[in-house]
Amino acid sequence: MNYTSEILELLIRKVVIESEYSSLTKFKEEYSDSIKGTHSEKYTKSVEISFNKLIDFVNDIPIIKIDSRIIERFIIHKFNKSKYSAALYYRNLKAAFNKALLWGYIPSNPWLMVKFPKFQRPRPSFINEMQLNQIIDKVEPAHIKDIYIFAFYTGLRLSELLNLRWENVNLKESIIQIGDDDFITKSKKIRTIPLCLKAYEVLSNRVPKIIHQHKKNFVFTKSNSYPFTGDYLSKRFKKAVRAAGMDDKVHFHSLRHSFASNLIMKGVPIYHLKDLLGHSSIAVTEIYSHLSIDALKEAVNKFDMVAVS
Repeated sequence: MNYTSEILELLIRKVVIESEYSSLTKFKEEYSDSIKGTHSEKYTKSVEISFNKLIDFVNDIPIIKIDSRIIERFIIHKFNKSKYSAALYYRNLKAAFNKALLWGYIPSNPWLMVKFPKFQRPRPSFINEMQLNQIIDKVEPAHIKDIYIFAFYTGLRLSELLNLRWENVNLKESIIQIGDDDFITKSKKIRTIPLCLKAYEVLSNRVPKIIHQHKKNFVFTKSNSYPFTGDYLSKRFKKAVRAAGMDDKVHFHSLRHSFASNLIMKGVPIYHLKDLLGHSSIAVTEIYSHLSIDALKEAVNKFDMVAVS
C-alpha cells in the first residue's frame, strides 16, 4: 500500500467513525440550524419534513448507512404516492447530504448516484381577469380582497407578498422592491417590479398615515398591524374558489401562474417575464411558453411568405 492510499484509507475510516455518532435526527437538527439564517422558514420546514419522511422509512440510523439502494427504495415508495412530494424530498435531501459530505460525515454523496424518475408535469392552472372577479366576489372578509387582486397583477409569491414593506414601495415611480436584508427571496436576488394601474391602486388605497422608522411596516396586515399568515390567506382564497364554482386545482399560487400566463398571451417576451417573476433560470419560465401560440403561428407562417415570393 503506498503513502497516498494509506492517507485515503485513514480519512475514510475517520469519516466512518464520526458518522456512527451522527444519526439522521442529529444531522437533521444540525443542518436545519445551519440554514435558518440563509433560507426561508418555509424552506427550512420543507427540509425537516423531508428528513422526517426518510427517518420514518428507514428509522433513525447513522447517516453513513444511507446508500443508493436505500435511496432508490425510498424515492420509488414516495414517487408512487406523490411524484411532486418525492421530487421535493429528493432535492432537499440531496442538498443536505452535500453539506454532510462537506462536514466530513460521509465520504461521498449517495444521492448523486440516484437519478430521479422522469415524469410529465401538468401545465399550471391559471385564471383570467373575469374569473378573478368572480372569485373576489366570494372572498370573505372583504378587507382581504385587494391582497388577491395585488397578487394577480404582480405575480408575487405568497412569501414575497407577506414580507412586502412600505420602505420598499415607491408610489411616485410606481415600482416595488422585492427582497431586502430582512427577507431573502427564493432566488436570493433582489428585484424591482413596475406596477400596473390596478396594482398601484391597491397600494395607494392602503398607504398608512404613519410609517414607523423602527418597525417592520408590512403592507398587508390585519387591523392590529400584525401580518397575515400564509395559511390563512391560502385557505380563504381556496374557499372563495370553491364558492365561485371554479376548478378545484386553482389555488393561491395560481395567481402567480395567472400573472405569467396572461402576460405571455399578451405577447410579453419570456425573458422579461423571467425578470418579473424572479426566476433563477429561463428554463423555469419556459413552462409558460406553450401559451404564446400566436407567436408560434407567426413563426411558421413565414413558410407561406417564402412560398409566395
